[in-house]
Amino acid sequence: MPIEILNFWLELSLLAALACLLIYGIFSTRLELARRKGADAVSLLRRNARRLWVLIAGTSVIVLGILISPLPGPGLSVLGPLGLAILASEFVWARRLALQIKQRSGPLREATQRVADATPRWIVIPVCLAYWSATIPIAIWLPVPSLVLWPAASILFTPVFLWAYLVFKSGRA
Repeated sequence: MPIEILNFWLELSLLAALACLLIYGIFSTRLELARRKGADAVSLLRRNARRLWVLIAGTSVIVLGILISPLPGPGLSVLGPLGLAILASEFVWARRLALQIKQRSGPLREATQRVADATPRWIVIPVCLAYWSATIPIAIWLPVPSLVLWPAASILFTPVFLWAYLVFKSGRA
């Protein structure tokens, strides 16, 4: 019971912080519009509207990945980077985060690239199917809760997904 109360207050605090940021954005835009005239004001409105839609789309993709992560399948390991890429198209902080992730994952990416260069395309789908098929017996026979098993399987699938992407990106048959 105390954890539920803590979760409630944490969620409420996050919602309040998001509401404050949204209200701040609205008022700062209105102030900026009051200072500008004509085409300048319209351009500012369009830019802020685009930023809002990008924020909504990127955040929605990430939240969807989080919500479906307890289900079988890749979930957040695919939708997380996709949502971050959407956010990085408009926000500097997301670009910086994506760049940091790319820099820190360099050794993993290089090793994966070496394996992908030596892999024929036809093997990718059977390997991905085998990976997810191997988690099914674990889900059936071991007492691992699905809220732990499927997100862990999704996170461990990330290098496999990167490998599959690099094999298909290479364009070899």
